[in-house]
Amino acid sequence: MKKRIALLLCMISCLALLAGCSLTKVNKNLNESDLTKNTETFVSQWFGYDFASTVKQYESQMTEDEVTSYKEYTKMQKKHGAFKKIEDTEYSAASDSASVKETVSTEKGSKLVFTVTYDEKGEISDWKVEEYKTIGETMGKAGLNTVMSMAIVFAVLIFISLIISCFKFIGKAQKKEEKPVETVVAAAPVVEENLTDDLELVAVITAAIAAASENESTDGLVVRSIVRRY
Repeated sequence: MKKRIALLLCMISCLALLAGCSLTKVNKNLNESDLTKNTETFVSQWFGYDFASTVKQYESQMTEDEVTSYKEYTKMQKKHGAFKKIEDTEYSAASDSASVKETVSTEKGSKLVFTVTYDEKGEISDWKVEEYKTIGETMGKAGLNTVMSMAIVFAVLIFISLIISCFKFIGKAQKKEEKPVETVVAAAPVVEENLTDDLELVAVITAAIAAASENESTDGLVVRSIVRRY
């Protein structure tokens, strides 16, 4: 049983290898040698092409991105000088596309990296030019970007903490502004009346007090003053 399973797996592997080989051989337009030669020709023509004149003549018919790219290429031509030689070539291909990357040295001692992409027909579908950067330069730029990002994050956090710490001072300032409101209750005016001016009222009050105290005699009860409450 185990031998049969092993044999079946071997057959599947062989079929997969055959299928892979057939896929890579299907498109003859993506031949490495031909595309490498085409890329070398493209690179040499790039250094001799007048991008500035093209922009002046056809700017109205070009997109904004194309105009920006052509102006950038003009600056790169002036900065790096003429073509000197090809330093390195890298080829990569898929079932329907391929790309060739060439590192080129210039007369001014600098390097440029050309990446040309080809479609399934072997025609150029896209290309770009970049200044060559060593691994140290790339790592240095990446480290600088990391440090800047961390610095921005810490700056924002410090700013937020300062805002939060100011809240307690704002609360104290508000408490100082809010003074307690004192409620003043005016005392009811006391009016004293002269007993001699209202003898009848005195007699009625005296009788009422005697009745309330269950003492019919008013002897010993003396009303000295009457205070009216409002």
